[in-house]
Amino acid sequence: MDNHTFKSVAFGGFDKQDVAAYIEKISQEYTAQVQELERSRAALQEDSDTLRRQLETLRQKAADQEQQIAGLTAQVSQLTARAAELENADSRAAELAAQVESLRPDAESYRQFRDRVGDIECDARRRAAELENTTKSQLRRSAAEFREQYRLLTAAFDTTSAHVNEELRKIEVNLTQLPRALDQIGVRLQELEGVLKDGEK
Repeated sequence: MDNHTFKSVAFGGFDKQDVAAYIEKISQEYTAQVQELERSRAALQEDSDTLRRQLETLRQKAADQEQQIAGLTAQVSQLTARAAELENADSRAAELAAQVESLRPDAESYRQFRDRVGDIECDARRRAAELENTTKSQLRRSAAEFREQYRLLTAAFDTTSAHVNEELRKIEVNLTQLPRALDQIGVRLQELEGVLKDGEK
């Protein structure tokens, strides 16, 4: 509160209009401060709500990515099963080799056929291995990106939340001090009224 010197009049003590104007000025200043604090609190609350919505959106994206990872994992399992089936084809090739030995006239043509089957199996295994490695690499990259995004978002949310809570505590402190200031103004008004009444006597 600034130091204010009231005008005095020849009779009656202080100038009533000067006192009333000063009281009105103080009241307007406190009203403006309260409104500014309310606006700041509303803005901080809005920022906090926005961050919470963003966090919820990222959590939903994380859930979607987990579903995608589960789907890719299922595909890897299927490819592994297919690779196992191709390995079982080796035993079939051995049986065919025995049949070739028993069927000498067709041995040469069957050998060529077996070579072609072997090439196909090797190519299939190679492709399966490449696909499995590619899928695992994609899963690792997706998981790493998700962890980094989640870490950054969590850090940003913690920082913003701490700032918002600090600002809210400041606002609460100012609001708790406001009634005391108003009470002091009331006491001052009573004192001024007493002075005015004494001056009128």
